[in-house]
Amino acid sequence: MTSMDGSSHPPLVPPGMFDPTVQRSRVTEGTKRANQLFASGLEHYAASATAHLTDKKPFDIPMLSPFPPLLRVYMFTLTTHPSERQEGAYRIQITLPQQRRHFDTTDDPFLILAGYEPNLEVFALWDALAHDEGQGITHSKGVQIREETLLTALSQGVACQRRTLRRSGDTETVVAARPDALPEALELRWQLSLERLTS
Repeated sequence: MTSMDGSSHPPLVPPGMFDPTVQRSRVTEGTKRANQLFASGLEHYAASATAHLTDKKPFDIPMLSPFPPLLRVYMFTLTTHPSERQEGAYRIQITLPQQRRHFDTTDDPFLILAGYEPNLEVFALWDALAHDEGQGITHSKGVQIREETLLTALSQGVACQRRTLRRSGDTETVVAARPDALPEALELRWQLSLERLTS
């Protein structure tokens, strides 16, 4: 299978099958609904119609070309609070299964670090590996996106925001999208993540 960067990938796991060695945890009903909405937005690009493990974090979606062959989605709820360091910001709090410090890369997936705002019905997609470097992810790490980025995505389908990472000083681009624009947003997320890794 050929991915968007032109490289060829061997089949990882049969479509609809999930590696039991991946560390997963159960999710709330809100996150489960966000997972289901995310998966349904990509159903025409998935390699299998088999139900995904949307009651788990992370959950996997085997994909068809030109997308990466396996997505691993870490989904969190976007929230906002007056005490946020950046006014008008929404954020997710990253908590990983079994107190792990790193995202699970078993089977060489393309990692998706996602947040979902249920009132606006908009997703945010961060550069997962940009937040998992060196010692890994601190417990309950928060990452942000501006409200105006979410509102732009709500009106236009997809929107982007550049932000500086406090720990490394690197710049990442966050992609926000309505559920119906997820294929376009995912392709953009893939390209931007590749550019950061190869720059």
